[in-house]
Amino acid sequence: MDFMNKNLFLLLIGLFGLLSVQASKPGFEIKIGKSWETDNVSYVQYDGEINNASKLKINNWYIEIPYNKGKNKLHGNWGCEIEEQADKIILTGGDVNGVIKVSTVATFGFIVSDPDKEFNIEKAVLYTKNKEIPVHSKPEDSEDEMDMNVDLPFEDNRYFPESMDIKKLKDAATAMSVSEVKEVIFKELVEHWDVIKAYLKNDNMLKVFALFLGWATRESTLNAGVETAFEDGFGVNSAHAYGPFQTAVTAFYGCDPSFDLEDDVKEIYWYTLNEKNFCDPYISTHMGIRKLIHFVIEAENFGVTGLDVVRSALKGFNSGHATPMQENETFHSYCDEIGSLGHWYYETGHYEDDEYTWTGDSRCDRNDPWGWWENDDPLPKVEIPVHVRNPEDGTETIYTVDNYPKAETSSTPAKTTTTTSKTKPTSSNNEKCWAKDLGFSCCQACEVTYTDNDGDWGFENGDWCGIIEQNCKQSNSDKTKCFTEEKGMDFPCCQGCEVYYTDDDGEWGFENNQWCGINSETCSSSNVVTPTSKCFTEEKGLGFPCCQECTVVTSDDDGDWGVENNEWCGIPNSCY
Repeated sequence: MDFMNKNLFLLLIGLFGLLSVQASKPGFEIKIGKSWETDNVSYVQYDGEINNASKLKINNWYIEIPYNKGKNKLHGNWGCEIEEQADKIILTGGDVNGVIKVSTVATFGFIVSDPDKEFNIEKAVLYTKNKEIPVHSKPEDSEDEMDMNVDLPFEDNRYFPESMDIKKLKDAATAMSVSEVKEVIFKELVEHWDVIKAYLKNDNMLKVFALFLGWATRESTLNAGVETAFEDGFGVNSAHAYGPFQTAVTAFYGCDPSFDLEDDVKEIYWYTLNEKNFCDPYISTHMGIRKLIHFVIEAENFGVTGLDVVRSALKGFNSGHATPMQENETFHSYCDEIGSLGHWYYETGHYEDDEYTWTGDSRCDRNDPWGWWENDDPLPKVEIPVHVRNPEDGTETIYTVDNYPKAETSSTPAKTTTTTSKTKPTSSNNEKCWAKDLGFSCCQACEVTYTDNDGDWGFENGDWCGIIEQNCKQSNSDKTKCFTEEKGMDFPCCQGCEVYYTDDDGEWGFENNQWCGINSETCSSSNVVTPTSKCFTEEKGLGFPCCQECTVVTSDDDGDWGVENNEWCGIPNSCY
C-alpha cells in the first residue's frame, strides 16, 4: 500500500470511527429565577446559561422559545438580544455572549409579564452549528477535532515519520534545501487549491505560489527548521512558531484555551497541537495556510475588501489581528515586503530551484509591491511537478497538478509511481482508448505496471496510461528480445531507439523513468538516434544525458536544462 493509498485508507477508517463518536455539545438550561406581582400584573424572571465544556468556541448560537406576541410581553433582557415574532422569541448572544469561549459559561436572562401555557420554556431549543440542544441538557465533551474534521482529506500527511525522535526531526527539517522547502509549499498549495483560490480571490496558481514563497521568505528565508518564542516551553507563548511560514501554536487544535482559537476554517483539516505535528514540514505548512485563511475570514468580518483582505490577513498572521490597514501603520512594511518578495519569484520564475531572495534584497522592486498581484498578465503555462514524500522510506511520488489525487473523491486506489530521480512529468495525449473515459491516455508501449478492474495500466511520460490489449497482443507476437532480456538483466527492452549510454553489455536508452536495453535488431544504424553534440552534463560528468532538442525549462550555475523522456537533460552546445 503506497503513501497516498495509506492516507486514503486512514481517512476512511477515521470517517467510520466518527459514526461511533458522540460530538461534543454544550449544556443548556433556562429556569425561573423569581416571580412577583405588581398592579395585578404577574412578572417572571427567567435565568439561562450555556455551559461550553468543549475545546471549541461556540459561534452564532440562537435559542427559540414558543411565545404568543398577543398575550405575552417582554420587559427587559441581559446577556442576550431578543427578537419577537408572532409565535416565538429568538435569543442571540449579542455583544456580550456572541462568542462563547472554551470552558466558559455564558449567562443571560429576560423578564416576561403574564406568561401563560403558550410560553413554555420546557420547549426551548438551543441551536449551535448543526446541533439542536433541548433545555436541561448537560454538557458533553468529546473528540471535537474529529467532529471538526468530518469529510476532510489529507490528515496524517507527514514529511517525517511520527516515530522520529523530535531532535532528529528538527535537525532534518533545518537541513532541508531551499528547493525542498519550495516543493513542500507547492504540494500543500495544490492540495488545498480550491479553498485557497476562493478565499484569496485569485485563480492564478503561479501568482499564489509566488506570494507564498515571498511570505515564507519574509518569515524564515525558506528554512523549514526555524523556531521562535520557545524559551518558555512548548506551546506556552502564543507567539511560539515553527517552519517556513512560522506557524504559531495558536493555529492548532488543543492549544491553550486562553488563546484565540482558530476554529472557523471548516474546509481544511485542523491538526492537534503536539511537538511532532508542530515541527513536521508538511503539517506546519498546512497549518500556516489554514491560519492565513482564518485571518482572511477575520479581515472580511471587519469589512475589509479588495487587495487589503490579503494584506490585512498577512498582518493578522504576524500580529494576531486582521484589522483594517491604517495609513502609516507599521505593518505596511511587513505586508508590502511580502508583496515585493513574491513579485521577485513571479518575475524570475525561481519556483523549483535553490535560488531565493531575502528581506531587504535590492533586487526586489518595491515601487509597487502589489501591482503584479492585481494587474500582471498570467505567465505562459509552467508545469511544476508535485512532490509527495513518503515519510517511512523517504521516496517520492511525483504528480502533475492535473493528476494530483483528490482523496475526498477517490473510490479506487490512486495510481502512483515512486522515484528518487530529478523528474518533470508530462502528460500523454492518445485520443482513442478505453482509459480516456477515466481521465487517462493510452500507452504507446505494452509494459504492465498495475492491474485493476478497469484493465492493465502502464506508466509513461509521468502519468498513468491504459494498455490496449489487442494492440499489445499483436506487438508481442512480433517482438524480438534485446540484450537485457537475453542476459536476464533486471531492465526492460526499450520501445524506442534513442541511445543515452553504451557499455560492454550493449546500448542503453532511458524510458518511463528507468534504463532500458536498445533492441539491436529493430533499431538499425539508420534509425538509432544518438546525441549530435556534447553538453555540459557530459562535460562535467553530472550523470544526466544531453537533450535532443533546445527547449530550456530552467537554468542554474551548471547550465540550461530541458526535460525529455521524463528525465532532466542538458541543452546541447549546438543550440547556442
